[in-house]
Amino acid sequence: MITQKPFVSASRGLWSSRADAVAQPVLGIALVMLAAALWGTVGVATQLVTASRFLSDTVFGIARMLLGGPAILLVVVLAKRGVLSSVLMLDPVKLMAFVTACAVFQVSLFRSFALLGVTSAVFLTVCLPPVLGCGWALIRRTQPVSRGAAGALGLAVAGIGTFAWSRFSADTLEQITVGLAFAILASVAFVVMTSAARDLTQACGPMIVVGVGLTLSGALLVVALPVIETQALQVSALADWQVLGLLLYLGLAPTALAYLAYCSGTARCRSANVGLIATMLEPAIAAVLAWLLLHEKLLPGEWAGCFMVSVAMLLLWWSEQRKRNMLSD
Repeated sequence: MITQKPFVSASRGLWSSRADAVAQPVLGIALVMLAAALWGTVGVATQLVTASRFLSDTVFGIARMLLGGPAILLVVVLAKRGVLSSVLMLDPVKLMAFVTACAVFQVSLFRSFALLGVTSAVFLTVCLPPVLGCGWALIRRTQPVSRGAAGALGLAVAGIGTFAWSRFSADTLEQITVGLAFAILASVAFVVMTSAARDLTQACGPMIVVGVGLTLSGALLVVALPVIETQALQVSALADWQVLGLLLYLGLAPTALAYLAYCSGTARCRSANVGLIATMLEPAIAAVLAWLLLHEKLLPGEWAGCFMVSVAMLLLWWSEQRKRNMLSD
């Protein structure tokens, strides 16, 4: 019996390590999917509360940033020490780029919800950033032009054109044009925000970057509010308990909780490609919720345009994976 104990202990440790190796990636994927599902509720939640229509889109962005950012920082401070020293290590120029892009993304996203509808806005703002990021890299010539990348860019442009043409009419021309402009602006801002965040996380953890960035972005929106909003805000709408509940939900659930789940999930996953799961699940969740709760329907041309943009993102991902595999071989 004595001679068998080391063997039993070692075998238990072996099975335990194997179980952890399987459980951790599964938990990571589940957390990333939870984050994507929460992100997919943002547009539906803002459109579902009737009284929220009296509020500015900027107010929604401010609520998300000023509630979500400090909440994330609070969790980080309670979990670890030395947060202040890590914050001081952040590059101020890149941090400002992240903060500004985040503010632009929030305002543009909420305005595209009102102009294009939840489903269309989410599809475009989720699927366009990877393609735009590839296009920017090609313009800067930081990577060679591949067939997959070129095909993805062409398909994405065709998808946007198909989407716009399906809604083209004399009555809706201005609304669709402005809505598409805001969706593209939000996508460009997301690319800038992602690039800045990637560089900033080299100095400290992603949660600190997100918490500080969101908080400063909310402060920036507060300062810029008189310039962004030309019309007087109806502050009386804030007295509605449904509106207050909506703002609290936006700041804590699809912002603070979602980013905590996403960062924790990606840290447990074996590959960064799990982010693709999140980007594909979010528009699906948004589409189902918009259909069930808002009775929102897309025209055949809009479905075709969203499908083409989604395929463009998948084509780009496949091209990048194929390139990585060739380099590793």
